[in-house]
Amino acid sequence: MGRVKSIIRNIVAGATALAVGSCASTGGPLGISDEQGLALGNQEHPKIVAAFGGEMNDPQLTAYVRRIHDKLIAAGEFPDAPQAPVKITLLDSPVVNAMALPGHVYVTRGLLALANSEAEVAGVIGHEIGHIYERHTAQRVSRTNLAGIGAAAVAILTGDQDTAQMAGQAAQLYLLKFSRTQEYEADMVGVRMLAAAGYDPIGQAEFLDTLGKWSALEGQIAGAERPPEFLSTHPNTPERVRRAAQEAQVQGAGSGAGRERDVYLANIQGMLYGDDPVKQGFIRGRDFIHPTIGIAFTVPAGFELQNSSTAVLARSAQTGAQMQFTGATASESPQQIIDGPLSESLGVNLGASRAMTIGGRTGAVGQAQANTQSGVVDVTAYVVRWQGTMNYIFLWVSPANASRQLQPQITSSVQSLRAVSMQSANTPPATRVDVVTVQRGDTPASIARTMAFDAYKEERFRVMNAIGPNEALRAGDRVKLVR
Repeated sequence: MGRVKSIIRNIVAGATALAVGSCASTGGPLGISDEQGLALGNQEHPKIVAAFGGEMNDPQLTAYVRRIHDKLIAAGEFPDAPQAPVKITLLDSPVVNAMALPGHVYVTRGLLALANSEAEVAGVIGHEIGHIYERHTAQRVSRTNLAGIGAAAVAILTGDQDTAQMAGQAAQLYLLKFSRTQEYEADMVGVRMLAAAGYDPIGQAEFLDTLGKWSALEGQIAGAERPPEFLSTHPNTPERVRRAAQEAQVQGAGSGAGRERDVYLANIQGMLYGDDPVKQGFIRGRDFIHPTIGIAFTVPAGFELQNSSTAVLARSAQTGAQMQFTGATASESPQQIIDGPLSESLGVNLGASRAMTIGGRTGAVGQAQANTQSGVVDVTAYVVRWQGTMNYIFLWVSPANASRQLQPQITSSVQSLRAVSMQSANTPPATRVDVVTVQRGDTPASIARTMAFDAYKEERFRVMNAIGPNEALRAGDRVKLVR
């Protein structure tokens, strides 16, 4: 949870609708001109950066990514493309994602950690540029007015994507979902840009293939399909991989550069992997601890914690109950927050809330029921006035038939919110990408033992390094570990 001090009205607003003129006289696709699209992209840019952990504070890595981007832009011959320059931003986020807004392309460090060559990264960037050059972003802006982009909303965590999107779920930024046709079009632009820039055009298909395998593995580990962020906005299908590979053959697959693995690995050596435990907090068992902010709390047994840049999430696979924790600055009292903007954002009446003491501090609780596609759920919101105008918000959602049994555990979890110092937090070291040389006798199983994962170490190692399930290692090869 890297950014908690935001204005309450922005946090609890399910979506901030961005008014975009739809006058056909503007001449742009579906009524949006290139100038309007660029203005909107520039307006939304700070929100995207803030929601994804800010820009990377790594001049060398940032410069490397920009060189790839600039090489693609220089090689692309698109006479009808928007004339304004396209800027790239490297985001300090562990999620595997890439995005595009008019005039802006974004890549996360999480995506860089999964890629295995410069050509693969170039393929992703080229795909995003393709969305801009084909004016897909402007078309999506026109149809949806970008409702909800950048919103860090406290929302009902039903697990149902459509319902969660309507409620403004904080952990998901539903960025410009493109149609299948638009995805294919952007893929083709990206592959052709790779070839024009001198990269091996097979790079895009290779990354899509790795991404699909990573998604499947993450789903297996979680016990359910939980695709990385990139796949929520860029559906990865075998058909997309096949088409990208087919176009790469047309463009001369195998004839370009950028697949030199050692060169790429040297550029990401030492890159932060996962959450920054100091900047974003960390999970230890059932505890979430944020040493910089100076808070900690404990979730009930059976709940799995997940950290993000805007919120901390927890879910019980057994009961289906979910929790979201976030923070906001507000001058209103905890009761006023619950009865007013929080109820309004969720679309349920949580009032009249009642005052209570939480961890020795002023707080309030409000409850309501909501109808979702998954059935009736109980919604319980707690607001804790922490210090000054800083408030912390727990939002619990549970199936109606499980709520009574869970209530004592929920109350205990909320009451566990406590202050911690930098010293008492016992912050673990950050995990990083570590590039090593394979020695004689090393196997995927033996070399993966040092990976900083609790389980599925070899499986993660193989996918991250594009090593097949039956493929052996060769002495002298360079591979990436996370430790």
